[in-house]
Amino acid sequence: CHPRVTPVSPPCHPCPPPDINELNLPKTCEIDFSDQDDLLHFRLLICPDEGFYKGGKFVFSFKVGQGYPHDPPKVKCETMVYHPNIDLEGNVCLNILRWATNTSKV
Repeated sequence: CHPRVTPVSPPCHPCPPPDINELNLPKTCEIDFSDQDDLLHFRLLICPDEGFYKGGKFVFSFKVGQGYPHDPPKVKCETMVYHPNIDLEGNVCLNILRWATNTSKV
């Protein structure tokens, strides 16, 4: 979806999101939309099959606000885990969440 250059053109509408059924998640991930009418809040279960966290089960909750893509989503790890990007309350602290949303402002 690209804005038009001519001043008389209608404003660009957001491109529709992909169908949830078309998501191509790896076999180590499952997504849960507990409320099918609210696709902005969901949980992601990640079960790594390799590396340091192999065999673990990690649940992340996502809250995508109305300001997205200009405001980053809120991501929280509901599983107690030691990771440099997850604080003691489970808040995921990644600059990439802010950076990815800032690039959409260009």
